[in-house]
Amino acid sequence: MKRIPLLALLLGCMIILPLRAQDFQFSQFYSAPVYLNPGMTGISQLTRFGSNYRRQWPGLEYEFNAYSAYIDHYSYDLNSGVGLSINSFSEQFLKLNTTEISFNYAYRLKLSDQLSFNAGTAISYLQKRGSIENLIFGDQIDVLSRSIGSVSLDEIGSLDPFSYLSIALGGVLVGDNFWLGFSGHHVNRPEIDSYLQQGATFQQPKYSIHGGYTFDLERSWRKDSDKLLTLTANYKSQGPFQFVDFGAQLILNQIVTGIGYRGLPISNDLPKRDALIFLFGVNLESGLSVGYSYDYLVSDVGSQTMGSHELSVRYQFLYGNPRSRNMKSRSLKCFNYMF
Repeated sequence: MKRIPLLALLLGCMIILPLRAQDFQFSQFYSAPVYLNPGMTGISQLTRFGSNYRRQWPGLEYEFNAYSAYIDHYSYDLNSGVGLSINSFSEQFLKLNTTEISFNYAYRLKLSDQLSFNAGTAISYLQKRGSIENLIFGDQIDVLSRSIGSVSLDEIGSLDPFSYLSIALGGVLVGDNFWLGFSGHHVNRPEIDSYLQQGATFQQPKYSIHGGYTFDLERSWRKDSDKLLTLTANYKSQGPFQFVDFGAQLILNQIVTGIGYRGLPISNDLPKRDALIFLFGVNLESGLSVGYSYDYLVSDVGSQTMGSHELSVRYQFLYGNPRSRNMKSRSLKCFNYMF
């Protein structure tokens, strides 16, 4: 008889999200680099193709799904990276669908032989559409009988498709064994439509600070070292929402295992989204990397939601003749796994 508590959790998340316009997030944030930070565009100094898929809370009647695909390329002549990404986010309760197309550019400034700084920007076109026929208002819920009525006295508006442009900025400091970045999305605060509020509504900016550090367990720092431990963290703030993700990845030969944790929102009146994150992947010498992660909610309803599943795939290679660039086919050690 936990239908009403579960429904309250579901409604809290699904109604707050469209009203306050919180962006979708990936547990494997490091495997969606250009979505995380436009300064990551071309940061591997290779050509990359990547995709991500996330299925969230399949145990509930309605779930979230996210798809992402990107390509970026680094030009040694221009010291620049260019990229294109397409993202699609949907949830089944309000039938909300967001499609985003982003064009990315980043410039690499070499500070020393071991240190560089990448500054980037992204211009995105977003389109949103949805339906409000499944919305449930307070006067429809009968707690005593544990039932939901079909009629509400509240005035219900409409949600028509709309689109807008968004600007993102970001930078990443990169060393041989670490990276530290910051990014701001929707910094232009684009105006968006709201079907439950009067007057203009603006997209909340999203700010993020993220980084990683890699330890060579063989203490050799050879390019072909295959025993590495990587620590990663990501702090994200958007409107009233604040989250911290941190985790550890162990790379042994071509096998990757990891564990992570997503913390509480700072405000106690917002839905809790604590989760343990378990990761397994492979990182092949051919340049192909595949990762699977599972989120388990650390709460009373964790087992009923059936967590979240996430899959990431990336393929990277050096485009052109390495000798003509006086370069070797390589990837920075601090980005050994998914970057």
